[in-house]
Amino acid sequence: MPNSERDSASTVQAAAPATSAGQALAPLSVREKLALVAEILAAYVVVRRRMMRENDIRVIVAQVRGAGAGERRCNRPVARRLARAVTRTLTPLPTDNRCLARSLVLDRLLERRSLQSVVVVAVRSEPDFAAHAWVEHDGLAVLPPGSSSFQRLIEL
Repeated sequence: MPNSERDSASTVQAAAPATSAGQALAPLSVREKLALVAEILAAYVVVRRRMMRENDIRVIVAQVRGAGAGERRCNRPVARRLARAVTRTLTPLPTDNRCLARSLVLDRLLERRSLQSVVVVAVRSEPDFAAHAWVEHDGLAVLPPGSSSFQRLIEL
């Protein structure tokens, strides 16, 4: 990842210091919010391109995460903040931003901050076939996991 991308991720990360589970995060400044929106939109473009070129979800997740090796840590408040930001940023867009695209965008943001994430894809067969995707961080669904009728198909 180029230094400018790492710098923007760390700028937003700096505004969200590690906290204990019960503490609230400091509010983001307008500049930090704009940087986060720009990061989400850039990640969305990357995700959509990967989804159009590749059919294997495992390959897509690996490509979206990049070559980020190393230990990934837990920070639930930051993960929840990022999930809300992804949802709020992508919802009004007149593009396909359903659960899989949102999950992959969030996964990319979490990876850039060295935060743990698991992309879960689940299906149900009744009453009608449906599929759903969400992201879990430290065992917590940070995007809506759907109803209990969904059975986990794959965790990445």
